[in-house]
Amino acid sequence: MPRKTKQRQIVTLEQWVEIGVSEGKTVTALYPSNAEMLEQLEEMDPAPELVYRRLNFREGVPAEYYWATSDAERRQWGGHGIQRMTVARWLATLAKEAANGDGHIGRCDEPMPRPKERGGCDCPVCTASQARLDREAMPGGRP
Repeated sequence: MPRKTKQRQIVTLEQWVEIGVSEGKTVTALYPSNAEMLEQLEEMDPAPELVYRRLNFREGVPAEYYWATSDAERRQWGGHGIQRMTVARWLATLAKEAANGDGHIGRCDEPMPRPKERGGCDCPVCTASQARLDREAMPGGRP
């Protein structure tokens, strides 16, 4: 029987994002808040490598979040999504979100694919992200 290798512990910051519609307006709630996560970031030792945002669309996907999926059924009925990014990318994303001033989270420009040692992911976003990382790892970096 093959021996299982112990997976490396990936230190993460995690946030639950609840997205719904109330009185015709899209409402986004963050648990913990971004301010609380920034406090956690300062206190963590070792420092986190990744930030996970788990998105829950309760009543379908509102137009403000169409960037999260192009799937018509998911847009109608809702469901879950995820953002996986480096801490540096999360901080840059927070700055963009604050500049928007609408209280919603935004698209992450360079999401991280699900780690291969944790099963990987073949969705278009993870596939494109992995291809980008593979190109960057090549001698000479980005083409």
